[in-house]
Amino acid sequence: MSAKRKRRITIVSVILLVVVIGGTVAIKANGKDKKLPESPVKTAKAEIADIQVKVTEVGTVEPEVKVEVKSAISGKVVEIFRRDGDVVKRGEVLARVEPDLMQAQSLADTKNSLSSAEIRYSEAKKNFEADNKLFLQGLLAPKQHRDTETAYLEARQEYEKSQQKYALVEKSGIPISQSAENFRGSNVVAPMNGVVLTKGVEIGESITSGVSSFNAGTVLFTVADTSRMIVKAGVNEVDIGKIRVSMPVRITLDAYPKVVFRGKIDRIAPAVRIDDKVRVFDVEIRLDAQGRELRSGMTANIEVVGERKEKVLSVPVESVFKRDDQEVVYVKKAIDPKAFAEDANKKDDRKDGQQAGIDKDAWKKFFDKRVIVSGLADTAHVEILSGLKPGEEVALEDPTLTKSDKDDNED
Repeated sequence: MSAKRKRRITIVSVILLVVVIGGTVAIKANGKDKKLPESPVKTAKAEIADIQVKVTEVGTVEPEVKVEVKSAISGKVVEIFRRDGDVVKRGEVLARVEPDLMQAQSLADTKNSLSSAEIRYSEAKKNFEADNKLFLQGLLAPKQHRDTETAYLEARQEYEKSQQKYALVEKSGIPISQSAENFRGSNVVAPMNGVVLTKGVEIGESITSGVSSFNAGTVLFTVADTSRMIVKAGVNEVDIGKIRVSMPVRITLDAYPKVVFRGKIDRIAPAVRIDDKVRVFDVEIRLDAQGRELRSGMTANIEVVGERKEKVLSVPVESVFKRDDQEVVYVKKAIDPKAFAEDANKKDDRKDGQQAGIDKDAWKKFFDKRVIVSGLADTAHVEILSGLKPGEEVALEDPTLTKSDKDDNED
């Protein structure tokens, strides 16, 4: 090969190399304009999945029947015969209360009233019987006979009233028939067979009556039937539509996390209750089987297993938004590189110092708003009945919100 030809080849090679390098530099310089933009918010795909409705709450283990035991009289606790954990039978004496001065006077008045009414009644009866004989013989005026009869009937009514009051006091457990010398106080008895859960007083403490209309009275004991334990929980109103009576429930205890109890919803309260500014419905769960691990007041974690659907089209719950009483999703659309490049060039052509306003419709370059119809939902996914196809990507945040809107919401 001649030297002249070699020189020509070398020149051509240098020119080509310069062109390639120059093109590469130009591409890098303008690469920012040609690079496709990323989505302003995170997205997820619509996919086929199983949806299982579950409602989880924290409740407490409670006896089905629990009774607070109070005294029929106010006074001072002088004897205590049972303590926490003791098994008791109905009618068994738990404690004895000595009445205070006012109660003692009231009891004495009740007893004396009965005695006085009995004396008046007996005297009125004798007078009436004597006058009635004279009246039948024509030896007594009719008016005097009527006066005697009226006095007799009034005395009998007063005596019967005193008897009823005395019987009520005696029925309440107060040994009112005892003499003052032998009176040892009022017995507080167990109202049912069960176990003493709590003992709320000590010997020497002053208590108030549980039958007073002015206060609730002092709780001396709490007795419960621990052979029948249930679980009580407050279900948030947003979940109440997902459960119903007889639904199966899985229960675990914080104290025994490996022990699982099964049960069913037995009762749902008809009215809402406010619990720390949250609206909840009280729910009772009856256990299929009792266990020695169950103790009153234990924390119980409940899981209500609801409806289930398999292999349905679904999206994350955070991708569905409410708009004008409709459910919508924002579907990611394919970006046209040419249109995006033209838009970018328009921005670059703005004059120096010109401020661009906030484009509230910028999200439309990335997403289409689409109305959907949803179905079953669990804590993570919601079923899509219409409006989406498998594989389509949806926004996990509201793309219509500008940065300033998001900052306001955070505040």
